[in-house]
Amino acid sequence: MKLYGKEALAELLSDTAEENRMSHAILLTGERGSGRHTVAKYIAKLFMCGARPCEKCPTCSRINAGTHPDVIDVLGEIGGKYGLTSKNGLTDIREFMDGTAIKPNDGDVKIYVFSNAEEMSAQVQNTLLKNIEEPENWVKYIFICENSSSLLTTIRSRVTEYRIPDCTAAECRRCLEEEFHADPAQAEEYSQMMSGNIGKCVDALGLAPRPEKKRSGRKSDDEPEEDAASVEMKLMESARHAAAAVASRNAYMLCAALGEQSGRKEYAGMLEYFAGILRDALAARAGGGLYSCGKEEARKIAAIFDENGLADMISAVFEINQKSAAANLNLALCSAYLTSRLL
Repeated sequence: MKLYGKEALAELLSDTAEENRMSHAILLTGERGSGRHTVAKYIAKLFMCGARPCEKCPTCSRINAGTHPDVIDVLGEIGGKYGLTSKNGLTDIREFMDGTAIKPNDGDVKIYVFSNAEEMSAQVQNTLLKNIEEPENWVKYIFICENSSSLLTTIRSRVTEYRIPDCTAAECRRCLEEEFHADPAQAEEYSQMMSGNIGKCVDALGLAPRPEKKRSGRKSDDEPEEDAASVEMKLMESARHAAAAVASRNAYMLCAALGEQSGRKEYAGMLEYFAGILRDALAARAGGGLYSCGKEEARKIAAIFDENGLADMISAVFEINQKSAAANLNLALCSAYLTSRLL
């Protein structure tokens, strides 16, 4: 398993493991699709295989495949939602963490991976403090989230944080072609459109196999979840609607388009695509190449707004995206505020 664009981080982690300085509690931060889970697997191999993972042994193979019994996907195992009750298919996180007292099935280490750690309430985070402060000798923790500010200070002070670096478009394209056998033309287009975000490219192109369905308290068995490609396409469509509203200078349409995504993560993803279209508009003013999901909308916007106006728009989109994530702001108010900034 290659770590495209993350060679420096991998070397740092390997050196740290070689010197026996790996923390028992690690926080990986970075945007969705940046490779956080891939790095988490690499860290698991550092603990279980060695400071320079061989990538050939059964341990490495099972970690890469997501089937190692001692690398535990906490969110998946407890039913898809962090909570303090056991009902409707969910498991109380406190009950689940009692399992840390049980020794590993295979080897000397047991790793608990907390995906989407930003979804943990303050109460849930507080219940984990004792586990982090007084771990069993064989237990390691890996927390994954977009921004460390979503975690309590008491958690952040007890973990070692590593920020996942961005990939270049060239590194992303190489990964898509080598690992996912993507069409070269599509790999080039999407690596530029997604600004080198491998995960988003894989989702948008439908290259990732659908994971096995785990029990979840969120959806019933007859209510299937959308595949990642469909989700990405909807985010792009909303971004194009927003861009079309900007091109027509229609504030009502813009506010409505921004409000099409009600989930916090979906809203952030839509704004990223929207910002990409605005960057394309700025590039079009300078005669540069266009790589966003809304090239036609970008050309129309470029014909109306000047460079300074477009730069201000891009800044406003990034500002509201950061604030909405960090401060848990009301998304409808965010949309209204952003509309007032853009038009």
